[in-house]
Amino acid sequence: MKKVLLIPSWYPTKKNPILGSFFREQAEFLNQSGKFNVQILYGEIQSEKFIKTVWLYFLAQFGSIIKLDHHFSFVSPKSFYFRVPNNRRIPESVLLYFARKLHDEAFKEYLKFNEMPDLIHAQSGMDAGIYAHFLSKKHNVPFLILEHQVFIFHYYSKLKAKLVLQAFAAASKTAAVSYDERRQILMNQSLCNPEVIWNFVDESRYEIDLSKRRKKFTVITILNSLPIKGAVDFLDAMVLLRQANPEIEFIMVGKGADEHSADRDNSLFIQKSKELGVFEMGEFLPYVPREDISNVLNEAHVFVSPTIQEPHGIAVREAMMCGLPIISTANGGVEDSITPETGIVVPVRRPQDMVNAILKVKENYSNYSSTKIRELAIDQCGKTTFLNKMVQFYNVP
Repeated sequence: MKKVLLIPSWYPTKKNPILGSFFREQAEFLNQSGKFNVQILYGEIQSEKFIKTVWLYFLAQFGSIIKLDHHFSFVSPKSFYFRVPNNRRIPESVLLYFARKLHDEAFKEYLKFNEMPDLIHAQSGMDAGIYAHFLSKKHNVPFLILEHQVFIFHYYSKLKAKLVLQAFAAASKTAAVSYDERRQILMNQSLCNPEVIWNFVDESRYEIDLSKRRKKFTVITILNSLPIKGAVDFLDAMVLLRQANPEIEFIMVGKGADEHSADRDNSLFIQKSKELGVFEMGEFLPYVPREDISNVLNEAHVFVSPTIQEPHGIAVREAMMCGLPIISTANGGVEDSITPETGIVVPVRRPQDMVNAILKVKENYSNYSSTKIRELAIDQCGKTTFLNKMVQFYNVP
């Protein structure tokens, strides 16, 4: 059984169980396969007061200040957590020096209770790849990078960008979660050749249940309020859709949609939908438990992904596993799954084109086979495909 130490750039904690939850699910699935023993080493950068940060850095120069916490997250897979202190007044070069040093101390602490891993898996070049590369050189352990993040450098310093690119060049293997993500990596780093491994989506959690479809034609989207996710574009499209067909409804799932929160007027989804006059046309669900996602998706007829850029698009594949046709912007990651049989791709930030596509899907709804849509998603992201891909990826001499 191959021992893999996973270093994520973000990971679910008890305080935030949603962030990076698919990392945990993928690792847990690989462990359950019986082929791997995947464990997690997660160093989270946390803001501290300037004096305390300087003091902790001083102590780190003379010995380990690391105490690993294995109760910070879920019981499975086995996970170890530590904090990397930082303060905005600390130069980034100093932070990166100590962040790498603290990861090394954490790794040594980890080895007191665990065997040396056969390989280190960084879940992103930014910033896990930097730390994985550092540990690989110090401890002679091969490392891999599977990129999940938007691969852009305009908000990175030259130093951090250099370290990221060095990690990609040095990794034993690299991969990306979509062909668009692969293309982005190659545009910046020609010294690697990433393969494509779509994110794991457990098909057993989702089913086609046509009995749950609403009587009125319903559009659904799952997103947050970050500008890159295109929530405003989606709501602009709903305005035009209402003018074209006032009988159509929509569901928005995700942060920003909490009608019942204490500051509901500051919620982007609620505020903007009221401003545009489509609040009554929609249903807003700020949070849906994982076990209920399939039921909510099955209420709708079509899923819309309005994002500007999407590395992969897990929510889209979840919708496909419920048999929903997809309307997506040309956002990169989702396009890998859009064919004439599964949906329509429209330009980014073109609400009218989105509306035209919704109306076209509605008019030709009988042409879409829920079964075929589900099968394509499973072929790309399901259990068998993901396991086979990871077996090959982890096959490092």
